[in-house]
Amino acid sequence: MKIIRKIACILLTINGLTFGQPISSFQIKEGLTRSINNNDSRIIILAGLVGAGIASKYDDSFQKDTESKGLMPKGLAQVGDFWGPASSLLLWGSFIGNSKKEERLQYAVGSFIANGIITYGIKFATGRTRPDESNRRSFPSGHTSNSFLTATIANEIYGNKVGIPAYTLACITGLSRLHDNKHYASDVIFGAALGTAIGKGFGSIFREINTPKVSINYLKKGFRINIGWTI
Repeated sequence: MKIIRKIACILLTINGLTFGQPISSFQIKEGLTRSINNNDSRIIILAGLVGAGIASKYDDSFQKDTESKGLMPKGLAQVGDFWGPASSLLLWGSFIGNSKKEERLQYAVGSFIANGIITYGIKFATGRTRPDESNRRSFPSGHTSNSFLTATIANEIYGNKVGIPAYTLACITGLSRLHDNKHYASDVIFGAALGTAIGKGFGSIFREINTPKVSINYLKKGFRINIGWTI
């Protein structure tokens, strides 16, 4: 639990220092609820569980093959290793100077805190040994879940022009964890699903905040249209 608290403190401290926008426990709870109840998120999580379950049967043989032959060029693997932890910082940096930076930061920081808690909670609950036997926090891949969460947030905010490159880098990050012998294929598959699902769950709140609400009031001599935003 110490590492979970540490992750949350780091994210909240960065948030406070850079933007001063508070993130409440209610917002995080609501985002997690949406991640469970949102249809897209549930389908992604289910697909991730099924994919990880199938992959787990071949984890050992695939990992041995990867160790002997390699999975990607060393330089590309280093890009993936860097992008895993750095992607969130680059994403937050893109909010600076934007008129909607508070809403975007709430979306991003809340998502990353939730993802960190869930990812590390599962890691400690399952206690799976890494392929290199360095520790027992293999499942799921934190680098991968973080990268796919970043890609999902980027896609929700900026659209496909940023989302597609971000998802490509997220895939490279996941493959680099296999190449580096830090994770099994099932760890990476579920990590990708988890990050994407949480991003979409919190994204549903972000879309509601930024989508105008239109209502029509019919009067005796015409009608009145009201347009408002959640603040």
